[in-house]
Amino acid sequence: MSFELKIKELIADNYSGSAAILDKLIKGIQTYINTRDIDTTYLRESLEKVGRSFPDLAVVHHFMQHFFEFLDRLDEHVLPNPRMKSRIEFFIAEYNREWDDNIDFAAEKMARLVQFYGKRILLHSNSSSIHILFKHLAVRKIFPSVYQTMSGPVFEGKIQAGIIADMGCTVHFINEAAIGRFINEIDFAVVGADNVFTDGFTNKIGTYPIALVCKAAEKPLYVICDSRKRSPVDYASRTNAMLEKEAPEGELWEKAPQSIKPVNYYFEFTPQNLVTAYFFEDTWINLENK
Repeated sequence: MSFELKIKELIADNYSGSAAILDKLIKGIQTYINTRDIDTTYLRESLEKVGRSFPDLAVVHHFMQHFFEFLDRLDEHVLPNPRMKSRIEFFIAEYNREWDDNIDFAAEKMARLVQFYGKRILLHSNSSSIHILFKHLAVRKIFPSVYQTMSGPVFEGKIQAGIIADMGCTVHFINEAAIGRFINEIDFAVVGADNVFTDGFTNKIGTYPIALVCKAAEKPLYVICDSRKRSPVDYASRTNAMLEKEAPEGELWEKAPQSIKPVNYYFEFTPQNLVTAYFFEDTWINLENK
């Protein structure tokens, strides 16, 4: 598949979590440098299209910021194409080496500090962080009972349900709108995050009502992700680059009547007072008594 088709396919991806989106972005860059002479201006413009399509995915913007700074330094030298390719490959290898294991460290920390054995756990959407957490649990021969939401409007929860079931867990597949019906059957919820601010976090739409129901039922809500998603500002202070555009209307109602306007968003903010604890690779933050 050509670089342009990979970028087009990536922009249309509304099922994958942020880590999977970044992995596809990096593979697209590798396709580009392996198939043509490198034009850093064209490469940058193509990646900026991806960034605009995923304004709330902090790991994508973290990578792009560092990669663009690298391209700026690369442009200061007149290099033959093979050397440019070699330097880009080295940058990607170093970036992956630094960050690939981080969610493993966060998952190991959470598997050690939270009691999962014999528990019933609510999961939402589709997150690579959750997949890795359950791999750590499977290594420990711990197979919790799972309640996985459908995760509308594109129902990517089906993907995560299959992944978790393949690891040996019993999975109950439910509508997130029915969380009130099931809350007394679960022990706690675990979700990923796309950004963690000083006053809360953003994640797939539906997370906030799940958090509210967990709070009302006195059930813990745990958040797991790596530190690239941690921001030193509050949600209201986020940059314009992090403001989400409306998603396709047709995902909610294809060919809606002219008098009806479907309003579709993928992400929402959940306040920190609804979070029990955050788990990162370098630390965990217990908010239970705050």
